[in-house]
Amino acid sequence: LLMSSPPEKAVVTHPAFVEAVASQVLDAGGCVFLGDSPPLGNLNRVLSKSGYGPFMNRLGVKPVPFVEKQPLDCSDGRLFRRIDLAREIFDFDFVINLPKLKTHTQMMLTLAVKNLFGSVIGTDKASWHLRAGKDFDTFATILVQIYEKVHPALSIIDGILGMEGNGPNNGTPRHVGIVGASRDAVALDAVLCKLVGFDIEHVRTCVMAREMGIGTAEWDGIQVTGDALDGFPLKDFLPPKSATIAWNMSPTNPLRRFLQNHLITKPDIDARSCQNCGVCLEHCPPRAIREVDGVMTIDRSRCISCFCCHELCAHNAVRIVQPLFGRFMSRIST
Repeated sequence: LLMSSPPEKAVVTHPAFVEAVASQVLDAGGCVFLGDSPPLGNLNRVLSKSGYGPFMNRLGVKPVPFVEKQPLDCSDGRLFRRIDLAREIFDFDFVINLPKLKTHTQMMLTLAVKNLFGSVIGTDKASWHLRAGKDFDTFATILVQIYEKVHPALSIIDGILGMEGNGPNNGTPRHVGIVGASRDAVALDAVLCKLVGFDIEHVRTCVMAREMGIGTAEWDGIQVTGDALDGFPLKDFLPPKSATIAWNMSPTNPLRRFLQNHLITKPDIDARSCQNCGVCLEHCPPRAIREVDGVMTIDRSRCISCFCCHELCAHNAVRIVQPLFGRFMSRIST
């Protein structure tokens, strides 16, 4: 539940999809609660404006806003020794993780592992982006550690109407027609990555999970059952413009810094579309955005290319632009 958005825009997990899962849990004798911590807007408002209200009222599904922090010890050799997650998510017997199949300007795809970033209290999300900085592998590691702590009993991905291009907010809805489920969110992400035609090395949550020994990211170690996957893998599923070969390089590779500065795409604010609502300024992790003469501008020396501004802009005013060298290389490759 990234923000208030109608289901047809493919920004949120479709309410009909969540209703179907909730109905099966109720039929099995369980009680259903729906929790999240949207970065924009309180949970009840996002649920209402995203079409969840009618089925939740009909089925008696109670919303659970994530508001209280619970510090978790991660001093077991992991990168971060402490992570504060929502206390409420640990109050329940089982967590069923319901992600949307979407592209993501920072993580390439936002699937089952990335979806659990919702267990971080909304106001804390920016601080994790800031701690990771420009190193996508560091942020991917954070996400894998969160997955390890939440450890959902089941992840079911809504890939019926997905999003391609510049997701997770400003991409293009696309009918994909996939529903995938697994107890192993890493394996589920690896399979979906292959089905949409992306190189798994570009989905850094899968790569870091593999290095950390969490879940199964290798295709030959995953058993896929269900309907025949005719027409897959897709050959034309559009990646975000922020995709770059730098994602596939070790942080210690000296070429990576050059590519990050001269090849990697960056956010840019279109003054003609900007409504000066201040959301980007308020939520920018490194405080790289400020208002100058009534216009929102980005300080390149501070920007970490986390694309939070692009992700949260409801007016499509934050574009993704590529440096001159990057455009030159793109022409050569085509």
